[in-house]
Amino acid sequence: MGISHPVARTAFYCCAIRADDAAAAGPVCGDTLAARFLDEQTRRELQPVLRLPAPAASNVARHRLIDDLLRRALLDDPRRRIIVLGAGFDTRPFRLTGGRWYEIDDPPLLAFKEERLPAASAPNPLTRIPVDFETERLAERLAPLAGDDAAVIVLEGVTMYLDDDRLAALAATLLDALPRATLICDLMSPTFARTFGRGIRAELGRLGASFGTQRGHPREHFERAGYRVRERHSIALRAHQAGTMPVPGLLITLLPLLRNGYAVWVLEPRGPSAGARSRSH
Repeated sequence: MGISHPVARTAFYCCAIRADDAAAAGPVCGDTLAARFLDEQTRRELQPVLRLPAPAASNVARHRLIDDLLRRALLDDPRRRIIVLGAGFDTRPFRLTGGRWYEIDDPPLLAFKEERLPAASAPNPLTRIPVDFETERLAERLAPLAGDDAAVIVLEGVTMYLDDDRLAALAATLLDALPRATLICDLMSPTFARTFGRGIRAELGRLGASFGTQRGHPREHFERAGYRVRERHSIALRAHQAGTMPVPGLLITLLPLLRNGYAVWVLEPRGPSAGARSRSH
């Protein structure tokens, strides 16, 4: 099979990390479906990046944090819409209980995913929406999903690939289409990326991935669009709690950059008029 394009390479990397976690004695996520998307050729191509333990631990901890946040949201409303933008090989519609799920990603990736894990086989309602992010306007593709219900939007492993302009446009587009939706996303500060992310970025760059240039914290774009911060969860701390982070817990506690520079954030619209404010600018 092998890996066909840079976006898929990033998705295959995340998938391989979760598959390795599921095969471990004490899995953090337990995503036993991740292995369906991998073969030996793909694993060989990914070996240099799979050898980095800290990014692997962070990736799995990030996924588990978002799992738990979604479980909480679905416990509150089992019929809640969950929109996963840049879904990659996410298998949550098959693993979590409840929800009406929508996966949005690159057409070839979703076609490959459909071959190995068909949407119709999910225990929860699942719709896959292919979008060519380079040639199609996301606002137009989101239009059929627009609504003022308390949906949840998941942006996992997406924002670090966007520059400031595209990130600001994304924040405004999401709030316009879904003015009452909660946003769950992982956000990395530029300082964290420079300090702790050089190794993983270099390896993914060799595989063709391209990272966006961001001058400030990506959270600021969402706040300017009309979101406010409800929660922040340290990815490094969660990995340490799972026993997978190869960094002493005391160091995580003493270094705010390591503890909070890369985190899962829960953002919500500031109020009923947030979307209108966003559209007026």
